[in-house]
Amino acid sequence: MKHIPNLFTLANATCGVIAIYFITSHSMTGVAICLIAAALFDLLDGFLARKLGVQGPLGKELDSLADAISFGAAPAFLWASILGDYGQIPQPFAIILGAFIAASSVYRLAKFNLDTTQNTDFIGMPTPANALFALGLWSWLGNWEQWEVLIHYNEDQQLVFTLVMLALWSINVYWLNAGFKVISFKQGEGVYRKYTQWSVIVLFPVLAYFFRSLSLSIIVLLMPIISYITIRLEAKS
Repeated sequence: MKHIPNLFTLANATCGVIAIYFITSHSMTGVAICLIAAALFDLLDGFLARKLGVQGPLGKELDSLADAISFGAAPAFLWASILGDYGQIPQPFAIILGAFIAASSVYRLAKFNLDTTQNTDFIGMPTPANALFALGLWSWLGNWEQWEVLIHYNEDQQLVFTLVMLALWSINVYWLNAGFKVISFKQGEGVYRKYTQWSVIVLFPVLAYFFRSLSLSIIVLLMPIISYITIRLEAKS
């Protein structure tokens, strides 16, 4: 029984490796299935470890190593594709910029293992959320309607688009180790926290209806703002 959570963690890592293959093959469905499955395995391994009472240092280390693959290396390849395939950044510079995402993710995971204050909420953007941001943007750019728009951009429009993508990339590198708080979906005290959690759950399908896969990126981008407002309201109550 004690090895069941670790098997889920290893499944997370396996999904991350397969996701990288699908990124290089430009299979949006494959990447989406693998990264969403990896996020679910990442959620379930900790839940099972707590329920079975088998939490330990091995599981903690395995979790970070698996996350480094699924939510560090995989989004690095997603960003290399965003900047190189859709933007104007040539290789190998696009993959080098993508590697900054992996490096920032690994640094965050190492800090998280040593931090005892992030029991309920997160400081900085969690790596799974950062990966889902990249997944949403990459999938949206690759859908047929958006691709038709991109290929008809003139040189000035392509340059502006590339600069916007670089700005989003820089945000992704920065916020992994930023100092702001991000509210998790774990149970905690405060009525505003519960309102926020349910609001995000309700908001996501609404965004998905209008923006499809880009809704993943939008909801992740909104989380620091929503978290800040919630924390301020909780402090005043």
